[in-house]
Amino acid sequence: MRSFTDEEREIIRRKIIDRGKDCFARYGIKKTGIEDLTEGLGIAKSSFYSFFNSKEDLFLQIFKEEREALKDSILENSFLKYRTEPDKAVRAYLQYVLHIVNNHPVWRKVFIEKEHLELTISRSSEEEIKNISRDNLAMILPFFEEWTAAGLLIDKPARVLAATTQAVLSLTHSRNEIEKDDFPEVMDTFIDLLANNISKKGV
Repeated sequence: MRSFTDEEREIIRRKIIDRGKDCFARYGIKKTGIEDLTEGLGIAKSSFYSFFNSKEDLFLQIFKEEREALKDSILENSFLKYRTEPDKAVRAYLQYVLHIVNNHPVWRKVFIEKEHLELTISRSSEEEIKNISRDNLAMILPFFEEWTAAGLLIDKPARVLAATTQAVLSLTHSRNEIEKDDFPEVMDTFIDLLANNISKKGV
């Protein structure tokens, strides 16, 4: 296996990531093979492992990049838009993220089709998953801390309220256990209950 220059490595790495986005969206993690990820890229199957430890690590990298790309849009359409109105901000945040989950090909694999359960977790991958969870909470926590300092929230720690907001999104993992026609209303009910009761004006 020949060595690649730094420039070649970066070009090939981006091509593998782009191919991965397409393959994972079409087939999912389990049905995507290394040959699918390298076909037409001018590298051998074995060369894939010079760039990623596994297809699962590639999937995590793609998910992280997609999440980072959407971060500004998520905040602009929720917490930044309703900076002094916690109830509206929380409702907008959850509804916007659910819209992404339902329509984004990579996020659907994680939140709806449970593709994350197909991951063969290495030590590094396990830590990456923990970091993603921590980053999601860290992204919204400053707003809850700001609202708590301003006396806008109910008498609960800011971290608990931020984590509770994130926990509502975990319900998407249970959508297959809930009647299909009922699920949107179930989610709307949870969102309304949280948004209406998280701020002092809602109690």
